[in-house]
Amino acid sequence: MKLINKLSCIISITILVLIIHLRTTIPAELSENIMVIARHGSLENAPENTFAAFEQALDKGVDGLEVDVRITKDDKLILMQDDTIDRTTDGKGYVNKLLYDEIRLYDAGAWKGEEFTGEIVPLLSDVLQFAKERNIIIILNVKEHGIELKTLALIEKFDMINQIYFGGRLDNVRSKDIGIKGTQLVFIPPNELTNEVIDFFHKRHKHVGTSLFNTDDRDKIKEGMVKGVDVILTDYPSVAIDILHYRTKSETENIEPRKEGLEPNIEGNTGQIEGLIDAIAQGSPDGSRMAAFVLSTLPQEISIPPLIKLLTYKKPIKRFSPYKKIMSVIKREEKEDNDNLLSASLVQRNTAWAMGLTRNRSAVVPLITHLEDADSELKREIILALKMIGDKQAVPALKEILLKNKDPYIRYDAARALGSINNTDSVFSLIDALKNDNNWMVKAACATALGMTGNKSAVNALKSTLNIDAGYEASWARDRAAWALARIGEGGTEALVSSLGSSGQSTRRRASWALIGIGDPAVPYLISRLRDVSKFARKRSAMVLGWIGNKEAVVPLSWALEDKDPEVRKMAAWALGRIGGTKAITALKQALGDQNEEVAAYAGEAMQRIKL
Repeated sequence: MKLINKLSCIISITILVLIIHLRTTIPAELSENIMVIARHGSLENAPENTFAAFEQALDKGVDGLEVDVRITKDDKLILMQDDTIDRTTDGKGYVNKLLYDEIRLYDAGAWKGEEFTGEIVPLLSDVLQFAKERNIIIILNVKEHGIELKTLALIEKFDMINQIYFGGRLDNVRSKDIGIKGTQLVFIPPNELTNEVIDFFHKRHKHVGTSLFNTDDRDKIKEGMVKGVDVILTDYPSVAIDILHYRTKSETENIEPRKEGLEPNIEGNTGQIEGLIDAIAQGSPDGSRMAAFVLSTLPQEISIPPLIKLLTYKKPIKRFSPYKKIMSVIKREEKEDNDNLLSASLVQRNTAWAMGLTRNRSAVVPLITHLEDADSELKREIILALKMIGDKQAVPALKEILLKNKDPYIRYDAARALGSINNTDSVFSLIDALKNDNNWMVKAACATALGMTGNKSAVNALKSTLNIDAGYEASWARDRAAWALARIGEGGTEALVSSLGSSGQSTRRRASWALIGIGDPAVPYLISRLRDVSKFARKRSAMVLGWIGNKEAVVPLSWALEDKDPEVRKMAAWALGRIGGTKAITALKQALGDQNEEVAAYAGEAMQRIKL
């Protein structure tokens, strides 16, 4: 009799799981057709528009990537969202005014974490090669007018037309040229998606996509999926992939981007050095920049002295002949030669940049000496050079600039430089600027710098920045504050966990993914928050524990299945499904009978996941 009762119970539970699974899981035929596209790569924990982000996104199982395309001064198509490289690299300048040879010298990943140090800004050609080898989709968001045809030529070169969706200005060209092949992707806002709208575009052989930015809400992302869209473009591919229960599509391997450009091959004899100095002072601006770069690569005992001398360069007003009487034609030739000389400011900027590339401490004092009288552009170049050298001699001057200079771009550069030098003397100046500077770009730089110092004194200021709700302008600084707290250690972890109970959804989201990046060290703090007075803190803590996947969280999450708030119970059920194990199954069986239908559905899906 006991055996019959037990068997009857098992059958009932199995039937209940099956019913819930059929009622709530995305149909298999739909799951196979929905493509998850990661915006700029996996931004959850990697620097945007880099191969590190792309490889992580593919590891998660995405179908494609959305990337931004701009053109450099030497007509190279590269990946960059902004019109400058300032935000996403440790360099500075407008993309269309820089040679790619210079852009690839700058680090595009270290700001996100030490593990990303050395990432460079990719060429579009390298990304197309990457996509072709991995057989993934690319959405090309062309950001500038005038590069559409060049982009199309590159797509044709790699025979990628059937793996490309056009975005930005490129889509405008396509609408005017009926000869361009490939499927058109039409984006519809989530709140406007209906079966009628989707059918309308499908009948016209177009794909329908929807953008789900700035949200990691499972229910919102799932709602977009079940309406029959072809493409989900998201900042949080992990969540979308988890909903679809995808597996990694292919093994990934690091692709070494092609390094096109100048490869110095010079011994450094007297004649060559004189030639380089002459090239820095006259000729084309690009030639001057590259000559300065080549000079910086020579042995420092022969490159530093002429660079220090060039830093004081002044364009001659007049060239004097050694003869008292000269022919007028020669005078005209000398005047023309003198006119070809570059401006003193440009020569000094290129020289300062080269001095930074040498990473030589003997260049610090001469650079600082010229800071006070330098114009804005030269100041920025000197600060960048001091940042590259990274010597603490520069700290007092940089602190003064950060707190007193009127130009926000110069203050921004100073904050970045102080972070790279990583000297404890700069911490309180950075905190002061983070609190009181009225420019969000400067605040973002201060937050990043404080994260690099790892100093616990910055925790309160960083937490305040994370919790500020000041619209789109503040988003960059808030992102950087979250990741800075993640780098600080225990104090930063506590601040992030306490922010999970914030009334602001964006604060909770940022804190959550920073904690996921921390991983196991955050688990004890998160477990304690499962009993927090705030339902937001309890729900978010359960979510983060699920992504971290530490089995120590199973029992506390089982208790959370009894939480008074159904949203917390749903998230606890999902988290137990991700972590798995016999204890998780036992707890989930009880949750199948939850009075709330959605909680029971989540428990059913979680059990199905564990069995798979």
